[in-house]
Amino acid sequence: MSTPNPNPTYTYRGSIHNHTVHSDGTGTIEEVVAAAARAGLDFLIITDHNTLVDQSQQGWRQGVFTLFDIEVHDPDLEPERNHCLTLNVSEDVSPFARDPQGLIDAVRERGGLTFLAHPIDPPGKLIPECFPWTEWDIEGFTGVELWNFMSEFRPYATSKAKAVVMAYFPQWFTTGPWPEMLAKWDELLQRQPTAAIGGPDAHAQVYHLGPLKRRFLPYDYCYRAVNTHIVTSEPFTHDFDHDRRLLYEALAAGRAWIGYDMLHATEGFEYVGETEKGVTHMGASVSLEDHPTLRVQTPAAGHIKLIRAGSGVVAEAKGRTLRFQPDRPGAYRVEVWKRWWFKPRGWIFSNPIYVR
Repeated sequence: MSTPNPNPTYTYRGSIHNHTVHSDGTGTIEEVVAAAARAGLDFLIITDHNTLVDQSQQGWRQGVFTLFDIEVHDPDLEPERNHCLTLNVSEDVSPFARDPQGLIDAVRERGGLTFLAHPIDPPGKLIPECFPWTEWDIEGFTGVELWNFMSEFRPYATSKAKAVVMAYFPQWFTTGPWPEMLAKWDELLQRQPTAAIGGPDAHAQVYHLGPLKRRFLPYDYCYRAVNTHIVTSEPFTHDFDHDRRLLYEALAAGRAWIGYDMLHATEGFEYVGETEKGVTHMGASVSLEDHPTLRVQTPAAGHIKLIRAGSGVVAEAKGRTLRFQPDRPGAYRVEVWKRWWFKPRGWIFSNPIYVR
């Protein structure tokens, strides 16, 4: 029997990590927002490279709560690496890019958030350029981009023929975050709370191969694929300051899950810790002394895995529910997989509940 929750929560689906013509994307702000509106997104965060778009244009646009932040990197680094999504910033922080720790400190001092972008970013045979994070002696960052949708495809293009097929049928290839990225996140979680987000890294670039021309991962496609869902204690009210606070607070705390919504809508997913004292949500802590039960509910059947960082899978179930009573402290997170086209696909990746 579930613990009654007297405090209602609200969930919102949105896209983080998007590029426009203000950097190396192909869409205008209006075109990108329109694509988000067609996909039914609640929020959209545009993160052009080393460019802070005029923030007076932020707010509710075409029914989508739209914010402008920056993906910061040092353009003089060879090879290029260490991209960082800096969120909730009101000034251009790209001058701090040469020093990753200095950038993180500067953003934190300004009340912002830092998520390491595509930290594990393997090269591909046809497209060898990649942009991993290499400076792991840093501290104080908010979290990591666990699933970068665009960079996932690069290693799949092992031949020109395969690249053509992938350009037209990307859904046949995608499987989820890199296993190395999941392992890295678990390593970080054993040291400190580390929030995770997912995003499309949307550029909607056009590629040419001989006579063929194809726009790879257009904005409309991206916004129906990998999204970040946040959980808030209050609803959006269309008041800019109020809604911005709710959004960034949820991301900072890790009250969020990553959903591959193209496989099946993930709205309705719930992962909570229940005790006699009440309900604990993702990103928060619960005491082992209170004998918590970790409960998972999914909107459709899948292979549910409960993972304790550093220990691997501690419980799993096939269906829509899982309940587990932990007997050790740790960071407990959820993965849900669904089978499609003869192989398992990552569907839901939750932020952890920390059992203290």
